[in-house]
Order: sequence, then structure tokens, then C-alpha cells
Amino acid sequence: MAVSAVRTVKFIIRRYDPGRKAFFTSTYEVPVRKGMTVLDALLYIKENLDETLTFRYSCRMGICGSCALRVNGKSTPICNLQVLDLGTDTVLIEPLANLPPIRDLVVDVRPFFERFKTVRPYLLRPPGEPEEEFRQEPEVFKRYWPLSPCTSCASCLSACPASIDDAFLGPSALMTNYRFIIDTRDAGLEERLKVVRDTIWLCTACSSCTLVCPKEIDIANAIVEEKSVLVEQGRIARRIADVLENAMTYHNPLGRLQVKRLEWAEGLEPPLKLAPEVGKADRLLFVCCLQAFEARHQEVARAVARTLRASGLDFASLGPEEWCCGDHVLRMGEKGLFEELAEHNASAFEKYGVSEVITVSPHCYYVFKNEEPYRQLGLTVLHYTEVLAEAISSGKIRPSKALEGLKVAFHDPCFLGKRSGIYEAPRQVLEAIPGIELVELGRNKENSFCCGGGAGRVWTEEAEPEKRPSVNRLREALELGVDVIATACPFCTCMLEDAAKVLDVEEKIAIKDVAELLAQAL
Repeated sequence: MAVSAVRTVKFIIRRYDPGRKAFFTSTYEVPVRKGMTVLDALLYIKENLDETLTFRYSCRMGICGSCALRVNGKSTPICNLQVLDLGTDTVLIEPLANLPPIRDLVVDVRPFFERFKTVRPYLLRPPGEPEEEFRQEPEVFKRYWPLSPCTSCASCLSACPASIDDAFLGPSALMTNYRFIIDTRDAGLEERLKVVRDTIWLCTACSSCTLVCPKEIDIANAIVEEKSVLVEQGRIARRIADVLENAMTYHNPLGRLQVKRLEWAEGLEPPLKLAPEVGKADRLLFVCCLQAFEARHQEVARAVARTLRASGLDFASLGPEEWCCGDHVLRMGEKGLFEELAEHNASAFEKYGVSEVITVSPHCYYVFKNEEPYRQLGLTVLHYTEVLAEAISSGKIRPSKALEGLKVAFHDPCFLGKRSGIYEAPRQVLEAIPGIELVELGRNKENSFCCGGGAGRVWTEEAEPEKRPSVNRLREALELGVDVIATACPFCTCMLEDAAKVLDVEEKIAIKDVAELLAQAL
């Protein structure tokens, strides 16, 4: 018996025309029945509406990976993705990104597999070794097996911001390389590290690869672990070593003196309360290194403090006793140094009886909530946008000064959005400001595009301008014609402002933190 359609869904398909070397859009109305997959819908279009539509598929069982496309911005295999599960009446289908288009939805996957070949995805053994059984402990198997189910669908490459640079091997290749590094049967450590040591640092740890992986492989963490091997072996470039040495010597990656860590608070009235002076601080404002030491970002830290005070909150600071939270250091693979930084801060939290921490940076927020020894403290950790959104909702803050005619797009920081799931709070703050027209970038929320500053890349960027994620992101905003890109992360602000300089558009578009805009409206 035929299953009747539940509803009609509009499919908007972005297709590539090799003759004109340009993309065009086709729109189709598809009657969708229960259980119908996106692949089924494309087959319906081809068989009933447009026989010219070209796409790739094979096994239809979620195994071969050949049918991966971008669906509403997310890269994913489509053979087991049900249309009704998308919860929308309009579905946008696009080819995978970061691979050359061939025709319609078909891309050339050869560059993906060429990167795979570079890491030699098979066991390497010494030449002339006698063939014999190799016994392996179950604990070793448990380490590498979770990294083994990759189907080479290229979804991670499509989602990866670093992969706009051809020099980057890509998430799947790096993860697979690490899978063999930790396999005790493999004898190719020297070769494997040599292949990745120069370009693995382009990874920003944004976790886009992990989020789109249909096999739920934690690719982002595997790449961090691979960096750790390089750090342990001392196989790191000078620019990487400098950042880590700064963090070790000065307790911040910028190499600034800790006695100057409170310079950001100069001019605040009343003066900032310091936990070391009062002896106890139930609620703490934790300011990241960039905003503590860099003049441009100190403005943001002051704006956060002023807006929090406007909501009636009482808080203190660790002052010079505040060390780097360690997130960038950890994502660069220096676990021992991270533990040193984290143990110092955790001890300070306990020493002053801290129960709640408000962070300015999403990186501090994420690491305090998710990494030991911070997590075991049981702290309430809040990003400042969460606090301000609640204050606006409860009427404690009422923005009254209109920022008339200001067209603003919010850029989702990866460690606030993709990694922590906080999307609405910063938007609620912006929507409460009179006069602002808030628009969405094409790539937003869980499909947002990284600024390129994570995992220490904010201090080690060497890519050509056109291969930097920040430049790619800024171009997207310029096409929307916005006046301001608002964000809620110091590293996003830094990277996007650098991109504006590279493109010479500083007079056309401003990069502002959400707190700065709110402070203007109070």
C-alpha cells in the first residue's frame, strides 16, 4: 500500500553549471511521506520533476559516505537523513564545500583522497620484518578503535574552516594519522609526525568536524592529542614554542608581566573589588589574557564590567593572581602546562571561596565547565552574555539610547556556540538595543564559520590573507552590507579586525563586542 504524503516541502538546490562555471538555483516542491530521506527526495525530483539533476550516491545504508552534501548548511550523508526530522518546510541543498564542483551537486573528491594518501592510512612496519602474530592488549584496541569507523564521506573537510587552505591536510586525514600513531602495531611514528608537524597548527579546535561526523568520531580531540605528541617530541615551530614559553614564564601567552594584569580596570568607578584584598569572593569576573593586556580589548572588558554593574551584580576579580585559563595552551597540545595554569586558578577559586565565575571569553567559559581540575570544583560558570540576557529579561537593565540605523550581524564564537550551545543569549541582548537591525549571516549558529583564532592560531597566523578563515568570514558580512559585526569573544574580535585591515574596509564595517553595543545604549 502506498504511503501518502505528510506535507509538501520546498527543496532549494544550489547547482553548478560547468559550462558557465557558475552556480545557479533550482526550486522544487516535493510531497514528503513519513520515512522519506533527503536522498529519496532527490531521487523523486530526478525521476518526476527534473531528470537533469545530478548527484552522487551508492550504498544507501550510511556506509559508503558517497552521498554527503550540505543540508541547511550542515555537511552530512543524506541517505539516512529523514526530511521530516529536519523540522522545516524549506530545505537548502548544496554541494560539499572545500572541494572543486564538477556538475550540480557532484564535487571532485580526489583532493580529499590525495590528502588521505599523504598520511599513508595503513600500518607501517619495518622492511624485512618476519611475519608473525602481533598480540595487542585490549586497552590499546579501545584507544584507537573509536577513531576507526571513518567512511571518508568528506563531511568534516567540507565543514572545516582551516580547509580553505590547501596546505591543511584536513580533519579526517589528521585523525586517521593519529589513529595509527596510537596503534602499537604501527612503526611509522617518525614519518607520521614529519607529515603533519608544519600544518596541523592551522586547526582552530572549533569542533566543526566532530559535530558533522555521521559516525560521531571526536575528530577535534584526536587532533589535539596529535599535537600533544608533537609537543612531547619537541617537534614544534618557533612561533608555536614562543606562545607556550610565554605562557610558562609569564602565565599568559602574550608574554606580559602579571603585575599589569589589572590595567584593564583603570578608570572604573567605583574601583574593582579584588579578592586578594577582601579575602573572599563568592562571585568572580574572570577576564581573559587578551582583554587584560591589549588596549583594544581592555575597552571590552570595561564595557562588560560596567554593564554587569548596571544589572546590580556584585563581583570581584583575582587581579594579578588571575592566570591564563589555559584553553589555548591545551588545544595546542601542551597538557602539562595547562595543568599548571589550571591548578593555580582552581586553587585561587577555592582559596577565596568562589562559587560563581562570570567569564568574558568563551574559551575561559568552556574550559572552566568541561576540563579538570576546574570541573570538579562544581562552580556555576556563566558567560557574560547569559547574565546580561537574564538581566534584560527581568527588567534589571533597560537599554534606552537608540543606535539608530545600525545594521548588525552577530558572529557566533565557536567556543560559545558550537562547543557550548549558547546561541540565543547574545542575540537577546542585541535585540533589546533600540535602533539596531539584527540580521543573520548565511552561516550561523551550529553552522557558523570560525574566525580562525582558536587553538593559539590568533598568535601564530601565517597563512596568506585569502586562505585565512577571518577574511572569508568578513567577506560574507560585507556581502550582507552590515555596518557592524557583533561578537562575544576577544579572539573573534581580534581576528575579524585584522581581516578588516587586510581587506582595507575598516571604514566600511566595524567589529564590536556585544557588551560595547549594550554599554552605548545604557
